[in-house]
Amino acid sequence: MTGQIRVSVLTCGRRCSQSVTADVFSFFIPASLNPSVLFLFDSSVLPITAPVLGLLAALLTWLGTRQAFWDLELPPGRWPAFFGLAGLVLGTVFVWAVLEGRVQSTPEVIPPEGARQARVIYHLSLIVLLLIITATDLKSYFILEWCCWLGLAIGLGGAVLSGQFQLAHAWVDWNAEIPQLRGPEIPEWIRLHPHLHGCVWSLAGAGCGYLVTWLTRRVAAFLLQAPALGYGDVLLMGMAGAYLGWQPTLVALLLAPCLAVCCGILVRLFSNRPALPYGPFLAGGVLIVLFCWQRIWMIEIGFSSHGVQNRATTFALRRFFGDPVALVLVFGLSLGLLVGLLGLLRIYRALPGKTSSQ
Repeated sequence: MTGQIRVSVLTCGRRCSQSVTADVFSFFIPASLNPSVLFLFDSSVLPITAPVLGLLAALLTWLGTRQAFWDLELPPGRWPAFFGLAGLVLGTVFVWAVLEGRVQSTPEVIPPEGARQARVIYHLSLIVLLLIITATDLKSYFILEWCCWLGLAIGLGGAVLSGQFQLAHAWVDWNAEIPQLRGPEIPEWIRLHPHLHGCVWSLAGAGCGYLVTWLTRRVAAFLLQAPALGYGDVLLMGMAGAYLGWQPTLVALLLAPCLAVCCGILVRLFSNRPALPYGPFLAGGVLIVLFCWQRIWMIEIGFSSHGVQNRATTFALRRFFGDPVALVLVFGLSLGLLVGLLGLLRIYRALPGKTSSQ
């Protein structure tokens, strides 16, 4: 009898401790929204809610950019106002796109009501940090570490507390899908332990973003015989990975060189800027993932010339991430894009810039 009482007391103590810890975290990061406020995200009220959240993103971006410029001992000028306006536009469109357009909805990740709306606020904090980082990198070629460490804390904390903020599960195998019969293979522990899963996918994303960008930095320095990426870029992708998970982070890393190639040559031809920081292109890749994740993850491109589509003749990005061999191919493609980007970077530096008028 005494043993039963002791076990009951210990169990109660653990539950009380977990409850207090959850309350402390939820003060800063909502794991899900209270049902009493969910009406604010209804389709009928969304035209008001989206601009309000956009204004909040604008205010935080303006304050953060001004503080970052002060930390760098730079005159803020109009930069905080410009990026605050960008925060207003991006924040408003993002809220509308996710909740009304469902641009992040995939068949295997279906967060419950409350968590889905809270995930929007969670990702808005990432957008604010990306805008602050882009502003300082464009102005001074510096990324402040406090932005990245703050984002890492919010990203990991939100993932663990909610257990429902992932864009993709830590592991999902779409190669096991049989249309009309069964869906992709997802480990059972993910459903049974959502908070542990939140910790796993967030840490995996942070590790993937950090390590791949670090490796890119080392390879770039070796090939160019000069620094091409800063340590801030490494921290930036580690932070973004904590929000996104490892699969979306790899996609963002694949998109960044494409953006750099498209924008870099134009900027070189129409300005006399000697070089461009890579951070804004990394941030751009992350933003594309946030706004287009459903299309990216669920895209299917058929290559059959006879009109018969099957798994052998259809490209689907999501299947690569459930196949270790295909993952090696994706990694090789990433390195190939990197080498191509570095080659174009040499051409970029050789291009004559726009001459300034005397």
